[in-house]
Order: sequence, then structure tokens, then C-alpha cells
Amino acid sequence: MLSNLGKIRLRRCILLGVLAVTSFLSSCSTTSSIVTVSDLPLKETKLPGMDWQLSSKRANAQYVLYGANSNKERTARLGDYYYVLWYDAQPSTPARVEMLYTQAATASKVLTSAVELTKPRFSRGMRKTVFTFNGPQRAQRGDVLTWRINLYSNGRLVDSHRSYLWMDPEDLWQSHLSEKQQPR
Repeated sequence: MLSNLGKIRLRRCILLGVLAVTSFLSSCSTTSSIVTVSDLPLKETKLPGMDWQLSSKRANAQYVLYGANSNKERTARLGDYYYVLWYDAQPSTPARVEMLYTQAATASKVLTSAVELTKPRFSRGMRKTVFTFNGPQRAQRGDVLTWRINLYSNGRLVDSHRSYLWMDPEDLWQSHLSEKQQPR
């Protein structure tokens, strides 16, 4: 018979073992996935305040504006910055991070920007891809209104994130059909 202290130690050992096996199995995931998409727009050249609520915007502004000495350079860097954090489970296969988006002046026309990773990477792990909309492109087309990020591994779609207002063309067609079918 084990004493109470022995039982407690045995439970802790079992719990730690289960946690170790669980974390090992989750780190051996074979599926790449998008972890998060962060939209950090930079709308003015003045740095945001020192409030803790604005700390991520202030850090992004300092990062983006670093090295811009003139006001013209700082103004050219104003725009939308999308940071995609994703897990690369298969570094030996080609990967593609694709952003479909609409901008204010393009109406419903869907534009595409993509980053191709054709060479093998060294190891599994977290990757960061940045999509930047600034300069003349943003001046002509306006702000990004809706977006969808697709992650492809070895040519196959493995994960997707989208903005709240994003509508796929098939969804748009279905909503158009349902409006026509409703009685008036």
C-alpha cells in the first residue's frame, strides 16, 4: 500500500507523462495550418500613444517606419499590413500562402497576392508571411476591404482564414438565387 504522499507523487508522474505524450503527439502534426492573421493598418505617420491598449499598433508603426527619414518616405509606408502566422508541418514539400482580397476602388473584383515557398525548408515550425498594401498601389485602389488567406501544401488547399465580410463567389451566387426565390 502506498502512503498518501506516494499516491500524490504517482498521480503527478502519470499526469506529467500524459502531458509529455500529448505535447509530443501534437508537435508531430502532419497538417500545416494557419495559426493567426493579424491586420495592423498604419494610417498616419505619428506614432500611437503609450497606452497599453495601443502597444501592438505602436510596435508595428515603429517597425514599419524604421529607417524612413523624410516625411515623404514615411507617407509612402502608410497602408495595410497583414501578418500571417502559420505552422509548416511538411517542410520538404512546396508551400504557397495566397491572399485573395478586394479594395475600395476595385468594387467586387477579387485580386490575388501570393508567396511561393518552392525550396525545401530546414525544419517544421512556425512561419510568418507578410502581405503589404502601401504606396502607389494603395493610393490608386484604396484600403483593403475584405480578404481570404489560403494555405496550400504540395498544391493542395490545407487551411483557409477569411475576414468577416468575405463572400466566396459561390456564396454570392447562392445569396442572389435565394433573394429571387423569396416571395414579395
